[in-house]
Amino acid sequence: MENVVITQFFTNLYNAETKQAVKDVNIIKETQALQESVAKYGIELHTLINFKNSFPVPELQKIVELDSVTNNATDNIYLLRWVVTFDYLLKHPEIKKAAIVDAGDVEMMNYPFDEVDDQTLYIGDENNDLSDAIITTDSQPDYLRNFTIRNRNLELLNPGVVIASRDVLMEFLAILVKLIVEDTQNKKFAPDQAHLGEYDMALLNYVCYQMFPERLCHGRKVCTVFQHSQTFTNSWFKHK
Repeated sequence: MENVVITQFFTNLYNAETKQAVKDVNIIKETQALQESVAKYGIELHTLINFKNSFPVPELQKIVELDSVTNNATDNIYLLRWVVTFDYLLKHPEIKKAAIVDAGDVEMMNYPFDEVDDQTLYIGDENNDLSDAIITTDSQPDYLRNFTIRNRNLELLNPGVVIASRDVLMEFLAILVKLIVEDTQNKKFAPDQAHLGEYDMALLNYVCYQMFPERLCHGRKVCTVFQHSQTFTNSWFKHK
């Protein structure tokens, strides 16, 4: 399929939000709501995982069992998702447009791909700004801290929903992966300096606002009001 939805789920890696690593999971059950919402529009859900799935896979869901996910890039699951997705898209040039979404709390509400402009990066957001605690309390290298302090009144973008054409996604992901890998390498040579923290929020906001300021779209077209459980909407996706 040329237009797909991509999600990721990793086990045995620490999750800063839950303060633990998931050991075992029924990935079909975990992604059921997302899969069913996507399947209604005849779209495939490509689910990237780092473990073996033993459960029957529904029609229009593709389970991709990755041999190795951490390599030398990062072992942070929030950063890792972008690394493995970039690698996956590199290996699948047949994908022309894609939505990259969270596995357990996002659902497709309306078909998006006919409205996706080839030059635009679409992303979710929250009713908050860059002064939110998830930004201010997380570790950040100097360039990132300077950006978030200077721009603390910018609306907080949420990478639980990202959608774009292949060209824009590859550009976006290449920038992210470069910054992630550089930070991982810098930790080895300058461990006393500040580095990327437990979440990806600050980094994603930096890349979107700095690298895509004229090509960025967020708001109710992309997703519902964050954490409002809206079921009747013109938005493409519902996020919590």
